[in-house]
Amino acid sequence: MAAFIGAQELARLVRDPTKTAGTDYLVVDVRDSDFVVGHIPGALNVPAHDMYAKAGSIIDAYSHVPLVVFHCMLSQQRGPKAARIYREVVSGRLKVAADGDPLFGQTVRVLDRGFGGWVDAFLKTEPDLIADFDQEMWDTL
Repeated sequence: MAAFIGAQELARLVRDPTKTAGTDYLVVDVRDSDFVVGHIPGALNVPAHDMYAKAGSIIDAYSHVPLVVFHCMLSQQRGPKAARIYREVVSGRLKVAADGDPLFGQTVRVLDRGFGGWVDAFLKTEPDLIADFDQEMWDTL
């Protein structure tokens, strides 16, 4: 199982003007339609049910990224499962990868407490850490 990363640690990367989503880190949000309620800035939305089919293309596009963070609403089931699937595909690729392949240095984490915990941590204090947030829709979840 992938280790967890706390919201404060991930927020340091998101806030850092010298860091870029998709280059220095990648956040993969595996929620489904509730992604439109709000998300971490720069997050890539890949619904959990698509992870088997899309893991390879994510790896192709982001193998150079040193940190990949998965999450769902609570990071109890879908987020950890998506991280496991991703790691399994990475492991398969590493068996045939050349020395120096950037995947050897990639770290995979799961956001502790998921997007719900992220909202709890930052909605009132740093709302800019929540992109496209819709309070009315959030209240219906």
